[in-house]
Amino acid sequence: MVSSTLYWSQRARQAITDEDAFTELYDYYFPRVYQYLLGKTKDSSLADEFVSKTFLNMYEHLGDYDPERGAFSTWLFRIAQNVVNKYYGSKAYTAHTSWDEGFDPADQQATPEQQYVDKEQDDELKAAIMQLSEREQKILEMTYWMNMKSNEIGEALGMAPSSVRVALKQARECLKKILEKSKKTE
Repeated sequence: MVSSTLYWSQRARQAITDEDAFTELYDYYFPRVYQYLLGKTKDSSLADEFVSKTFLNMYEHLGDYDPERGAFSTWLFRIAQNVVNKYYGSKAYTAHTSWDEGFDPADQQATPEQQYVDKEQDDELKAAIMQLSEREQKILEMTYWMNMKSNEIGEALGMAPSSVRVALKQARECLKKILEKSKKTE
């Protein structure tokens, strides 16, 4: 049985000249890349634009992909991150939404005050996540924003699924400590 990582690496090489292989790559990775980029931007139209650029760059540079250097998914998500970086400049990007933009009058469940509190909590969480290692950030993003399973994350990052689960547990514990510490200093 061919591993998923090996399969997608092979399909990526075939996609250079095979339209069906490219379509299969696109269909499989589109929802994952879209969720990743939506998590980075919180703006669906901007995420749509970024996804288009990501897949256009992927198509234009498929010949440059080298399976010996890493998994196809890692290569593709690096392209997606580069699209975000190019748009926002070289500085690290954290999505910011003003209170007015975050307020949704159609949301009958939450009052404006509750929506404001929720946004503050989101901002605190983002700031805490930025204090984690890059690997921990990636594992959290892939788990919660991209809804990837530990075996998929492991393939993308070159880790065993059990190592991903351990790293995820450690990242959550570290995040909890950071958030508790920030609450104490308020």
